[in-house]
Amino acid sequence: MIDSGKETAEFSLDDKHGLRKMARALSSETRLTILETLQSGSRSIGELSEELQIPMSTVSTSVSILEESGLIIAKNKSQERGMLKLCSPSVSQVIFNLNNIGSVETDETPQSLTMSMPVGCYTDAQNITPTCGMCNEYSIIGEKDNPLCFFHPDRFQAQRVWFHSGFLEYRFSFAFMYDITLKWLEISFETCSEAPMYRDPWKSDISVFVNDKKLGIFESPCDCGGARGVLTPSWNSILSTQYGFLITWRLDESGTYLDGIRTSRLTISDIRFSDLPYISVKIGVAEDAVHLGGVNLFGDKFGNYAQPLVLKLGYQLDK
Repeated sequence: MIDSGKETAEFSLDDKHGLRKMARALSSETRLTILETLQSGSRSIGELSEELQIPMSTVSTSVSILEESGLIIAKNKSQERGMLKLCSPSVSQVIFNLNNIGSVETDETPQSLTMSMPVGCYTDAQNITPTCGMCNEYSIIGEKDNPLCFFHPDRFQAQRVWFHSGFLEYRFSFAFMYDITLKWLEISFETCSEAPMYRDPWKSDISVFVNDKKLGIFESPCDCGGARGVLTPSWNSILSTQYGFLITWRLDESGTYLDGIRTSRLTISDIRFSDLPYISVKIGVAEDAVHLGGVNLFGDKFGNYAQPLVLKLGYQLDK
C-alpha cells in the first residue's frame, strides 16, 4: 500500500492486487526510463516522447499504467490551445515485504470470501439523471436518457450502465455474515466518466459508500472512447464510450485505500456491519460534486476487463 504522506509505497503478500499493479508498472524498461526522467522535473507526454525518442502512443500507455499503480500523478494544466497533461513522480521509494511471518494458519488467521455482482443487479437507483441508460452485449435496454428505465426487468442482463448523477446501490449477503468479524474489505470495478459520446478530458468525482459510510472519491479523468474496448461489442459505436479504469477500494484496520494509495483514516472497525442483513455498496456521482461528470460502470462483457463488480472480504469466525 502507498502512504502518499510519506511518499513511500509498501506492499506485502497480503495485498496481492496492489503488488501485481506495482510489479506490472516496474516490469517495463520504457516505464522505468520515464520514471528516471521525471526525477528531474515534471514533463508532458509530448515532452517525454520527444526527449526519449519514443512514440507518443507508447508514452501515453506507459503513463496510464504508472498512474494506475500510484507511482506518478498526472495533472491537466490549462494552455492557450487546450489542456496539457503534466506528469510528476508521487513516491520516492517502493518497499516489497515478502516475509511469510504470520502465514501459518491459526484460528486467528483471516479467511477470505469473493462475491461477484453483475452491474445491472442493483437494488436501488437513487436520483438518476440523464445522460443515462444501459445496454447488454447485444443492444440498448429500455430507452436512453429515461431514468424510469433503470427499473426495467431486463436490467439484470446489463453489461454497461451510465448516468450523469445519482447512485446505484448493490447489496451483498451470505449465510454466515452474523458469525464473523470482518478484517478487511475490497471493492473492484471498471468505471469512467460519462459525457455525450465520449470526451477527454472530462473529469468526474465518482463516490463509493459502504453501509452509508463514504470511502472516498475516484477522480475519473475522462470518458474513454475513440479506440474499441477489448470486450466492447462491435455494434457499439466507436464514437461512444468504450472502456474504463479498473479501480480497487480497500478498507482494513489501518485505513481506506484506493489502488494502494491511502485516502482516509476510515477503518473497517468504523462501520457497523451487524446493523443490516447485507453489505450495502453505493456507487455514483453526487449532485454537488466538484467535478459533476457522470459515471459508467462496465460488466464482464464490455470494456477492457472481464469482471463485474467484485467484493472481497477477509474475516475471522467468531468463537
